[in-house]
Amino acid sequence: MSRVRPGRAVFVGACRRMALVVAWALAAGMPWGDAAAGPFRVSEPQRFVLKNGMIVMVLSKPGLPLVQMQLQLPAGAVADPSGKEGLASLTATLLARGTARRDADAFAEQVEFMGGALDAGAALERSMVEAEFAARDFEVGLGLMAEMVREPAFVQAEFDRERGLAVAGIEAAMDDPEALAGMAFARWLWGSHPYGRPAGGTTTSVGALTLADVVAFHRARHVPGGAVLIVSGDVGLARARKAIESVFGSWTGVAPKAATIAAPAPIKGRRILLVDKPDATQSQISLGNIALRRADPEVVPLMVANTVLGSGFTSWLVDEVRVKRGLTYSIRSQVGARRSAGSLYVATFSKNETVVETINLVIELMARMRGGGLQAADLDKGRNYLAGLYPLRIEAPDALASEFLDVEFYGLGKGYIDGYQERIRAVTLEQARAAAARWVPVDDMAIAVVGPAESLKGPLAAIGPVTVQPAAWVIEAARSAP
Repeated sequence: MSRVRPGRAVFVGACRRMALVVAWALAAGMPWGDAAAGPFRVSEPQRFVLKNGMIVMVLSKPGLPLVQMQLQLPAGAVADPSGKEGLASLTATLLARGTARRDADAFAEQVEFMGGALDAGAALERSMVEAEFAARDFEVGLGLMAEMVREPAFVQAEFDRERGLAVAGIEAAMDDPEALAGMAFARWLWGSHPYGRPAGGTTTSVGALTLADVVAFHRARHVPGGAVLIVSGDVGLARARKAIESVFGSWTGVAPKAATIAAPAPIKGRRILLVDKPDATQSQISLGNIALRRADPEVVPLMVANTVLGSGFTSWLVDEVRVKRGLTYSIRSQVGARRSAGSLYVATFSKNETVVETINLVIELMARMRGGGLQAADLDKGRNYLAGLYPLRIEAPDALASEFLDVEFYGLGKGYIDGYQERIRAVTLEQARAAAARWVPVDDMAIAVVGPAESLKGPLAAIGPVTVQPAAWVIEAARSAP
C-alpha cells in the first residue's frame, strides 16, 4: 500500500495520532462477538447500496476512538492491459499524490494534521484504499478519502517520480532473493494466465506507461459500480449513511464487465526453472501446482491437510526439514486460493549444497500427505490450530473488516465468519485425505530455484528438466508464456 507522503512535519497531528493509536490498542482488546460465552460469533455489518451501485457495509463498534474505512475497487492487476502490467498499481499510488483541490504536500499535511492515515494500493484482483481517522473526525476523513479517489490530480511531475520509483522497486528485487523467487515462481507456475502477472509490473511494462494510461485506467476502473466500502468503529448507521451519500452519492461510472478468467490446466510432469544468481550462497526454492478457487467447498479440508503439511511450527515440513535435518530456517506450505483458481505451494531456502536434498525431502513429505499418511492425531492438531487461530486473526477491527470484504469479494455467503470454526472442526479424516490426494502435487509440479546455475543445473536435472534464465528475465521479460 502507498501511504500519503507527508509534507512538513505536523506536530499536532502526530500527537493526536499517537494518542488515538494507544486508545485503539486498548479498545481493540474487547471482543467483537460473544466469544467468551461459547462459539466465536461476530456481528454482521449493516448493509446498504447507493443509487450508483456502490455497496456499503457499516460495522458499528461504540467505544473505539477510531473509524477505519476500506474501499475495494474492481481494479486489480488482472485488469491491466497486455503490455501495461503495473498500471493498476501505479494508478493506486498516484491517488495520494495530490487532488484537484490540493497539491500532494497540502493533501498530505491535511491528513497528518487530522492525525489520520490514508493508504492506497493494488493487488492482483482488486485495488484498496484504506483510511483511519478519529471517530469525531469521521466526516472529514471520509471526505478526504472521497477527494483522493474521485478527484486525483495526476500531475505529470508526480507521475514521472512515482513511475521511476516503481521501476527502481522492481529492480531492487535483483538484490532480494526471496522477492525474486516469488516473482519467478508465479510466472513459472501460471505462465501467460492473468494470475501470472506481477502486480507491480516489470521494468519494461512500467517504463512504457504514460500519464494518459493512468488517467484512462482511473476513469474506467475507479468507479462506484463494483466498489465496496466498509466502515468500522464508533459510527452508527444513520451517521455513516448520511456522510457516505454526501461524498460518494454523486460519483458515477460502472466498471467494464470483467472478462471470464478460466482456471488454467495444472502443470503436468515436473518442470524446473533455475534463475541464475551466481553470487548466492543459499538458494530460494518454491514448488507447487494449480489448485482450488476460494469459494470451492473442498478448500476447507485442503486447508486442514495443508496445516499439517506445512503451516505452523509443528507441521511435518518444519519438523523434518528444519528441526530434524537443519536444512533451512524457514519453510511453509500455503493454499493460495483466488476467485477463479488457486495454488498449493511450498516456499523455503537452503544452502546451495543441500538444495536437491531439500527438494527431495519436501517432495517425500508431500507424497506422504498425498498417499494417505495423514492420521487422526494429525487431523485433530490441524483442526484445532486453524479453529483456534481464527478469532485471534480477525480480532482487530480492521482485520475483521477485511475479512468481511473477502467474504463479499469471493462470494462466501452470509454467516461465513460465524460458521468458520464449525466447518473446520467438521472436516473428517476421509475428507482431508481425499483433498490431499487430489491437490497436493508430487509428480506434477512447477519448481523454481534462485541460485547459482553453474553448480545447481546438473544436480537439479535428476529431479526434472531444467530451464535456466538470468535473474533479469524475471523483472524485465514481457508477459509471454515461458
